[in-house]
Amino acid sequence: MTPASLLLLVVAVAGASAVRWATRLAPLTSELPAKTLIATLLSAYAAAGGLGWLAVPGWLATLALAVAPVYVFTPLLLVYLVRGGGWRPALALTRLLYWSEGGRAALGRLLAQAALQEGDPEAALALAPKRDALLLSQAHLLEGEWEAVLALEPPDPAGGAADNAHLVAAARIEALLELGRVEQARYEAEALRTRYEAGVPGPLGHRAVVLSEARLRAHDGDFEGVRRLLEQPLMGVRPATLYRLLGFGAERAGRADVAARAYSAAYAASQGRQRERLGQDLDRLGVARPPRARQLATRPLATYLLAAALATAYLGQVLFDRGYGLVRSMGTLFYPSNVVAAFLQNLPALPADGAWWRYLSYAFVHGNLVHIGFNLWVLFDIGRLYEKRRGWGDLLAAFALGTAAGAYLTTVFQAGQQLVLVGASGGILGVAGALLAEAVLGRSAADRLLLRSLLQWMALILLFSVALPQVSLWGHAGGALGGFVYGLARLRLPLGQRFSQAAGLLAVGLLGLALLSAVTTVVPLLP
Repeated sequence: MTPASLLLLVVAVAGASAVRWATRLAPLTSELPAKTLIATLLSAYAAAGGLGWLAVPGWLATLALAVAPVYVFTPLLLVYLVRGGGWRPALALTRLLYWSEGGRAALGRLLAQAALQEGDPEAALALAPKRDALLLSQAHLLEGEWEAVLALEPPDPAGGAADNAHLVAAARIEALLELGRVEQARYEAEALRTRYEAGVPGPLGHRAVVLSEARLRAHDGDFEGVRRLLEQPLMGVRPATLYRLLGFGAERAGRADVAARAYSAAYAASQGRQRERLGQDLDRLGVARPPRARQLATRPLATYLLAAALATAYLGQVLFDRGYGLVRSMGTLFYPSNVVAAFLQNLPALPADGAWWRYLSYAFVHGNLVHIGFNLWVLFDIGRLYEKRRGWGDLLAAFALGTAAGAYLTTVFQAGQQLVLVGASGGILGVAGALLAEAVLGRSAADRLLLRSLLQWMALILLFSVALPQVSLWGHAGGALGGFVYGLARLRLPLGQRFSQAAGLLAVGLLGLALLSAVTTVVPLLP
């Protein structure tokens, strides 16, 4: 299989998932889902041609390579761009790639949600469709534009928009309270509860009702009432919002010490414009703002450093292979980087084919640019999620254990076969397996959503591994199993943060020693 065919197959697999979320933003016949579907089918058809299953014209394969990745991956890249503060180029690219009002509106909803998550109301207002009262109300609230919230036309509860209508009503109640129009807020809160109870109950409507009642009680200084209301699960509510409500209720009740602690917790959990407003709350109480360094600790630095190490190793691999040339053994040509660091089985003509360090060093060798690119992409997504939950030590430990388990399970189920195993996917699936353990044992709605997404993704990886002979099924399965076992142990055993850090340092030491052993042992033996 050529790198181009592999890339098209990756695009087709990713596109199948992209079509699903695109249809949540707009009907399948509208521009965003339609273009995503066409790009997915085109890449799958061209990939089938590269595998020899179909006769595909060369021009069509070239078109698929040029167009399909754009319409499958660009929406995801635009989300990352918005989260990094680059909403203006994201808006320009949206207008360049999507030409209909429906297509731009669908992608705008996705990007506006990303902007709101980053606490950037200016970006959300620029990206949200002009008729989306829900997104606009959230952005105006974040900006502190209370009258603008009240000026929006609420969505019609009929036609499947009941949840949106409830959430917009809750935004109106918050704006009314901020403006001091308490009686009108009470009236609208009662009307919201009546509509909610008369319709089909749902988690978003429940959230709107509970938050509105909690805000009214906070305004009345009923701190205990606010606390009882917020103890129940509320889908999609950020911790900063809950802490701020508790802080406001405590402040109105005259409990300045409790308010200071709640506002400080909200400040530490917030970002963007919401963080600025919470800083003003702390200033009003005469409480020092928590230092910014507390936020830096939550950044997934280990994920970034691991990705950088893998990318650097691949660059060194390419330069080494080009400078040294191919190595011939048993009538077969091998890349020298594979001879040095890949996991080798039943190839005794190659030096140190059964060395212990090959169970780890193979993660730093990749087949081609598509291979390393796909692994880095997945690591960037999965690694950040797990590191933010557990920390850098557990991330590196799960990666190292998944790498070793992937090689070991390969020896068990492919015993007697000659093979060369390369790539970091076993380690990355180790991280995914540890994250899966978190989702399996978690009880929140976010954990259930994460569990479903991870299982769907792993099923696609399994299908991918079975369909392609060059992809290691047992390397992937072993990595996921090893990481899952590690994740369960971290959750079930009384192991504290010191264990996590020690495990991470041990993982770094073993990975570094394995790579050093590969270079110092084999390179001097190359012909």
